[in-house]
Amino acid sequence: MSELKPNQGLKIFNTLNGGVEEFSPLDPAGKQVRMYVCGPTVYDDAHLGHARCYITWDVLYRFLKFLEYDVKYVRNVTDVDDKILNRAKERGETPTALAERNYVSFAEDMSALNVLSPDEEPRATQYISHMLDGISTLIAKGAAYAAPDGSVYFRVSAKKDYGKLSQKPLDDLKSVARVEADPNKESPLDFALWKAVPLSDANAWASPWPATGESKGWGRPGWHMECSAMNHAVFGEQIDIHAGGADLIFPHHENEIAQSEAWTGHAPFSKYWMHNGFVNVSGHKMSKSLGNFATIKTLLERYDANTIRYFLLTNHYRMPVDFNDEALQAAENWVVKAKRALNEARTALGLDLTAVQQQVCASFSALQALPHSVDKQNFVWLCNEMMEDLNTPKALAKFNDTLGHLRAAALNSGSIAGTPVVADLPSAFQMAVSMLTLLGFDLGLFLNEASAKADLPLDDIQQLIAARKQAKADKNWPQADAIRNQITEMGLKILDNKDGTTSVEKDGLEVARV
Repeated sequence: MSELKPNQGLKIFNTLNGGVEEFSPLDPAGKQVRMYVCGPTVYDDAHLGHARCYITWDVLYRFLKFLEYDVKYVRNVTDVDDKILNRAKERGETPTALAERNYVSFAEDMSALNVLSPDEEPRATQYISHMLDGISTLIAKGAAYAAPDGSVYFRVSAKKDYGKLSQKPLDDLKSVARVEADPNKESPLDFALWKAVPLSDANAWASPWPATGESKGWGRPGWHMECSAMNHAVFGEQIDIHAGGADLIFPHHENEIAQSEAWTGHAPFSKYWMHNGFVNVSGHKMSKSLGNFATIKTLLERYDANTIRYFLLTNHYRMPVDFNDEALQAAENWVVKAKRALNEARTALGLDLTAVQQQVCASFSALQALPHSVDKQNFVWLCNEMMEDLNTPKALAKFNDTLGHLRAAALNSGSIAGTPVVADLPSAFQMAVSMLTLLGFDLGLFLNEASAKADLPLDDIQQLIAARKQAKADKNWPQADAIRNQITEMGLKILDNKDGTTSVEKDGLEVARV
């Protein structure tokens, strides 16, 4: 297979046009990419849907940077919303305190999942004046109108191509939206840009649109307007990629397009729209009412971040994904095997974690500059799969080829499962850790022996290994089996090696050897 060329060949599925397209940024030089992802509404702990969404776009961000695009990644925070206000009232705290606490929790979860931070993280409450300016412009253009109660609505009839993202007729969209009659609206599909509230409401801002009989306007922004205003303030009139969950296509993203393009007069607001698939839990839609609503913190109590990422990346990002223990256990088994192979190789090469991280090939140019090897070609093939709309399942298959080469070379066995060793150890290891880094796996979790050994009674474990070896030498098989059971009950795995030693592993990392 031919080598890749930097900044050429990336194809992504564009929801706006309903098909896979060659990626070409708006930047005339073809280098700068403006990427916006709808961030969390911080009223509660982050959940499985957030894990799927932000790991997906983390992989996209990493790959674009690897391809040497100059990416500016923005992910907003919705810190004013009815859900936040209602939850704060339930808990007897201020909306500001609740939003800040949940934002900190969200940031901790993203860090624990090894999700890179965005370049900017604007908060809705910081851009109220920008929202008011945009709404005023829409009214002046006839694309919006103020209602008698002081609310402002977008006039859907002013945007003739409304529905182009959903690709559905207006009558179908009315059904999807389940709109109810509202005397303030000209049309059921018109949506709120600004929501009036009583002057006594402390969690609101002044506006130019007073209710009939009132001296001043008072209210809060509509959710859709928040994202348009933050985009406009940070990026300007157009962006390259707007991404989020498939549940946001309608009405949120549809409405963003309508109001943004009517505001600026420029189309498209975003050249590419990307959406990750829905999340189910054991075959059912995730729902608090069903009792299957799991938070990221709960999930991380059972599985590490690499297990969660591997499980998600074995599913194409646009497809639905079903969180279930069987699939996650299979992912955990893969992580254990990968840990073992990586640590066998690292030990053979005499590298510490810092030295490993320095070996990571972090850009396309760096990859191209390396001498040819079978595992460099595997990395190229992995990139080719990623070029095809981020096909991570096939990309992981290419990584697994290198993982097999790595273990065979490290063990100096000549072959694994009948596959000849065709890779040298240093190259295979460098390519393996580089591939993992590109896909966003945490090398520290794979290679940090200190974390595996933490809180383990290492002296006791070595004594148990020695006692078992003596029991086997004495042919006292019941005693040897009893000691093996004692070790496995500690959550450890015992291995009898070809060289006569016995080693014990925790989660694929060796913690003791006798």
